[in-house]
Amino acid sequence: MRVENWDSKLQKVISDTVNTEKFEYGKNDCVTFVLKCIETITGKKVFDYKWKSIKQGKELVKKLKKKDLLDIALHIAEENNFKKIDINFAQRGDILYYKDELEWDGTLGVCIGSNTMFNWKSGMNLIMNNKCKICWRIEWKFIIELYMIKITIFC
Repeated sequence: MRVENWDSKLQKVISDTVNTEKFEYGKNDCVTFVLKCIETITGKKVFDYKWKSIKQGKELVKKLKKKDLLDIALHIAEENNFKKIDINFAQRGDILYYKDELEWDGTLGVCIGSNTMFNWKSGMNLIMNNKCKICWRIEWKFIIELYMIKITIFC
């Protein structure tokens, strides 16, 4: 479930990132941008590790016994019940993975309509959703699960 007024809160995160924050690994990069968006949309922190460079980021991947950024994203999605959906059904606030040739072999961004916004070292970039490889619907399922338990108990 998305928090109340998630769309306007997400817009503020995007605006702040575009207008005020400079790119910095571990503080304002592709991953932290997406994590801020997820927390803004759901009210839940889904990943709480720190890094300050590509080298530290890659060391963190190894420490977590993951293969790469995509492997971590798949793990976080599974842990948080973020459903993988068809790219063609991506909507504002969903998270998309784009395969590239940069430092991580891929990057994460947030859907803003028919495009996804990525925070790269070169600045914010838009890529058409259909160029991305994976999409996750960002909703926090815990509240829905509690609601389903309540229905079961009262039936």
